[in-house]
Amino acid sequence: MRRVFFVDDAPEILKHLQRTLAPMQSEWTMEFFSSGKSALAAMSEASCDVVVSDMTMPGMDGAQFLTEVRKLSPHTIRIILSGDQSPVNYLRSASVAHRFLKKPVDVEVVKASIAQAEALRVVLANPALRTLVSEIKSLPSLPSIYQDLMQEMQSPQASLKKASRIVAKDLGMVTKILQLVNSAFFGLRTHVSDPEQAVALLGFETIKSLVLSSQVFAQFDQARLPGFSLEALWRHAMLTAACARRIATESGASQPVSDEAFTAALLHDVGVLVLAANKPNEYARVLELMRGGQMPDWAAERDIFGADHAHVGAYLLGIWGLGDGIVEAVAFHQHPGDYKASGFQAVTAVHVANAFVEAQASADGGTRDVLSLDQTYLSRENLLASIPHWRELCAAA
Repeated sequence: MRRVFFVDDAPEILKHLQRTLAPMQSEWTMEFFSSGKSALAAMSEASCDVVVSDMTMPGMDGAQFLTEVRKLSPHTIRIILSGDQSPVNYLRSASVAHRFLKKPVDVEVVKASIAQAEALRVVLANPALRTLVSEIKSLPSLPSIYQDLMQEMQSPQASLKKASRIVAKDLGMVTKILQLVNSAFFGLRTHVSDPEQAVALLGFETIKSLVLSSQVFAQFDQARLPGFSLEALWRHAMLTAACARRIATESGASQPVSDEAFTAALLHDVGVLVLAANKPNEYARVLELMRGGQMPDWAAERDIFGADHAHVGAYLLGIWGLGDGIVEAVAFHQHPGDYKASGFQAVTAVHVANAFVEAQASADGGTRDVLSLDQTYLSRENLLASIPHWRELCAAA
């Protein structure tokens, strides 16, 4: 039976949770704590599968508590349940929580969130994927400047000004950010000349994503990527990210979902880089299978490796501790029908954007995306009618 901890400093909230979640007693062993400290003490004695914590608590708040949970039990699913939806609270929790849910609690939402988190872990526990990853000698590391940014944003005194100062310490990163900000990808009407202005205009989440993705790409050596152009892969990532964000925004997605879509789109092909750099001979066989449209990339990769680049990339991002919304969007961007959640999600935007951008780059132009899109999934989610409008949005990216 699944062991679930609920942590909130308000006694009335804990009593409400106990009443609301009573029907789950046949499926969960639930324990309720008034502080992170008492929950950590209980966790140190026996493992816990899921932790659902309030964000705003005295002494040790939710972000600080889940940081300790991650150290003590990395495999525990971590969920923030908060009535405060401020950007600072979301940013601080995003680096340590797998999910961010709104109060008041809805038992069905909690159940669905836990089911989604567990389904992702089943995918990433695939024996073929684990074997493949164990054979990879060199995985890219989480960039230090990104870690510094996340550490800053976990602080109660976090600010965009402080974030821009961290970016400004790396001259190469500043140059890259300003080049990107002033490019056609963002369509800004004014020229941006300093990192603080860039952060203010684009927001922390976008800057954070650009820092992470550009630094990850920089860790790969072009000489170790036969048959690939890093510049072309980066351009594809940027186009897909711009397209995914437009689709998410036009579809009325929340800001967190739009941010997840942008980050996931930037990193959706990182698994390709990992495989090609570490297993160049095998990936040459993948390219041979793909040549002339004989086989899509994911099918050729599964034929050669037993797993595809989407799952390899998701595995890497999971190791880094990125949120489940991003990891899921990368893991399922080729096959969103395997995704358990319903409604428009980050994975929807990334899947569609990737298909459109690939079609634009292909010889047959706009006809290929019809073949690449998961029509069954889009029909299931009642989104087929949106395809023409989304295609126009991406054509302008």
